[in-house]
Amino acid sequence: MYNAERYVVAALRSVLQERNILLEVIVINDRSTDASLKEVHKVNDKRVRVLNNNGKGIADALNTGLQAARGRIITRCDADDLYPAKRIAQQAEWLVHHPNFGAVCGNYGAINSRGQQIILFDCGSIAEEVTSELQSGKTRTHFCTFAIRTEALREIGGFRQYFLTGEDVDLQLRLGDICRVWYLPDTYYHYRLHSTSVTHTKSSTEREFFDFVAREFQLQRRSQGVDDIQRGCPPPLPKKHDKAPLSAAQHIQNFLLGRAWQEYQQGQTLQALMTGLRSLLTLPTNVKIWRSLLALSLKSVSLGIVSSINQPVILDRK
Repeated sequence: MYNAERYVVAALRSVLQERNILLEVIVINDRSTDASLKEVHKVNDKRVRVLNNNGKGIADALNTGLQAARGRIITRCDADDLYPAKRIAQQAEWLVHHPNFGAVCGNYGAINSRGQQIILFDCGSIAEEVTSELQSGKTRTHFCTFAIRTEALREIGGFRQYFLTGEDVDLQLRLGDICRVWYLPDTYYHYRLHSTSVTHTKSSTEREFFDFVAREFQLQRRSQGVDDIQRGCPPPLPKKHDKAPLSAAQHIQNFLLGRAWQEYQQGQTLQALMTGLRSLLTLPTNVKIWRSLLALSLKSVSLGIVSSINQPVILDRK
């Protein structure tokens, strides 16, 4: 938790709604300067523990929580996001019945600053093992959808402090190196898009860099057994941060436009146009979106004409 006073109580309550499993919720206060800590103390629940951290970054804060955790299974919730009901119990039960797996993950969606759903992502509609995907450097879902055995997290050494961001991608990939991971198509997380989130305040250059090196490190481990961090020679951090982060509105708009084209490819032309319109209304001043929506409209109309021409004509002879 860092300066999340507007959202942290909602995040806490979404986790604490779980009543069918023994639960410990650790809040790591990473030197917040707003009223975040005060808001947390208003939540009167004995299952909540607050730990103060030294402000050395997200990976260090998460490792503080990992070191203090007493449970056998760990999940993560960022201080501005939400858990759906019964998520923890469902994943814990799955892991209990599948002792050969070290983690289970799921689908997720995006919400806006008011908690309203923007989009539900399609991370896969089939329950299946994703261990080989992770080993090849691919991630299909958000790390906060994962439920992981504590012993597995500790075996890989937790989060690596080299990563100023993207620590979650790096950990997902390393998890596939030491245990089996299963994917369930259920929705297990609501990712909030808002103007003060890390995604929209950190340089895109930095985020893209750490995402790239996390996957590059995975390829190194697969081909050479170790990566550059383990060899003690990680690549230098980017000196230029010339890419400004996307705003929350731009992020939402891109998500919706991507979904519109996906719906078009699936033959859902009317739904694609409606989703495209939602994308446009999110930020009408973006000229590129107008062009993309026009292309989508022309393709959809063209497809409709072709479909009409190809329909068989049945003459009713009386």
